[in-house]
Amino acid sequence: MYHNDLLNKIMDALHNHVNYFLKKGKDRSGTTPFFVNALDPKSGEAIHLDTAEVCSDSLLSNPSNQQGWFRLLAAMSYLTGDPSYREAADAVNKKLFADHADKNGLLLWGGHVAYDLLKHETVYNENKTKVHEVKFCFPDYFLMWEVNPDATKRYIEAMWNAHILNWSNLDFNRHGDYDIPFGPLWNHEYKSGSVFFWGEGLTFINTGSDLYFAAAMLSKLSGEKTPLAWSKRLAYRYIETRQNDVGISGYQFSQCMDSYCDGPAVRGDRAQYQLAHLIPDGHLVYEGTIFKPRAAAQRCQFVLGETLGADGDDFKNWAYEEVMAWGRQAYREEDNCFIPMLTDGYSLEGLQLDRKGYFGPAGKVFTPIRANSDFFWLYAMAYRMCEDDFLWTILRNIGKGIGVGDIGESKYKKPNWNFEIKKPDIRMIYGLLELYKATYRKEDYHMASCLADVLLQVNYCDGCFLMNSLVRVDDPLPLALLHIVATGSGKSLPISSIIR
Repeated sequence: MYHNDLLNKIMDALHNHVNYFLKKGKDRSGTTPFFVNALDPKSGEAIHLDTAEVCSDSLLSNPSNQQGWFRLLAAMSYLTGDPSYREAADAVNKKLFADHADKNGLLLWGGHVAYDLLKHETVYNENKTKVHEVKFCFPDYFLMWEVNPDATKRYIEAMWNAHILNWSNLDFNRHGDYDIPFGPLWNHEYKSGSVFFWGEGLTFINTGSDLYFAAAMLSKLSGEKTPLAWSKRLAYRYIETRQNDVGISGYQFSQCMDSYCDGPAVRGDRAQYQLAHLIPDGHLVYEGTIFKPRAAAQRCQFVLGETLGADGDDFKNWAYEEVMAWGRQAYREEDNCFIPMLTDGYSLEGLQLDRKGYFGPAGKVFTPIRANSDFFWLYAMAYRMCEDDFLWTILRNIGKGIGVGDIGESKYKKPNWNFEIKKPDIRMIYGLLELYKATYRKEDYHMASCLADVLLQVNYCDGCFLMNSLVRVDDPLPLALLHIVATGSGKSLPISSIIR
């Protein structure tokens, strides 16, 4: 499909990089199969890199932030037939399940948590409580399940048990306590009720999507129906925040009395405190009514729609409605931006804050939100799954706006790609691969391959890939390049499992 020289060059680089990190990046004490977060490219020595705000200068490992690495190892085994790559990923999951979980099976990982490879112990941010936190993490539950289905099930159930504060309305917090007693779990009574209620937690979508993704995956893997029911209930809470016929969902569906509005002296809903008095009457001004587009949340739903088949239709439809609403109500072609607004459509563009708080200092002005390559990837996925002409139009405009070029008038027309783009990134590659899966135009794959070639030349040096001048275990580029090889070789890798 694309000349074999490039595919061979990429595969040689991937072999070198992965083997280098397998050799140099493992816990050298032999105590665990964990991988250090980063290596010095000159010496090959493990170095300090804190990827979870643990505030430690030791040698750290953060398995929750290494999911791309584990996916890379599993895919390498699939494509090469060498099981040793997958075995290295499996060993980490086995160790996590065996020795790095609380009494309920809740893993000791996530935000503000790491494993110290020198002290051989789990360490936490001393200014934070010892809690479980996931934000757009989306672990590879297929890999985890194949290692230990019982432990994977316990982890997902323990996650929900720890994070959900009120099952009747699904109030939850991004932080979940360890070792708390197990409740009735999926047997709780659900009452729903209105959204934007005053609750105890901050129901952010970056944690909420991890929760409903986990429960839906548990249903897929175990065959149980009740986790899927709760997954959809939680996902639908965000849908319930949509106002009128605008169709844009909120970033959260509740308000929290304990949120810091302006230091500990002023608490409550931070948008009410900082914005409400600047906006005309008749508009709901809560944190949950500020438009905050996050492409990963909708990709998560599209992935569930694809992974679950008919059981995932609700997720797919909700994501489709959302990206259509963003395109109709907020996207502006002239500058390739989303207009900052309330979710009822009231524009915040040009609004200047007159007091400091969560949304910025006094004097800050709300400016447009650039539709970057993250949204190019999202709209390419959306078009592949829904084939709506309006989605194609938005995707076309975003492609032009980020400098990739013109995808063409339709999937039946030839694109006009910009092969001189100055700063390609992996999200462009994933977007182009999604587009190729929707169109099967050889030009789309050719463009993705050209960007891959540029990124290979810029980021590969002396046998390994560099990210911010380090050899990092969480570098997303190698996995993106492996998808280029797989597609060019006619192999099938689950590209949609890559959400962020």
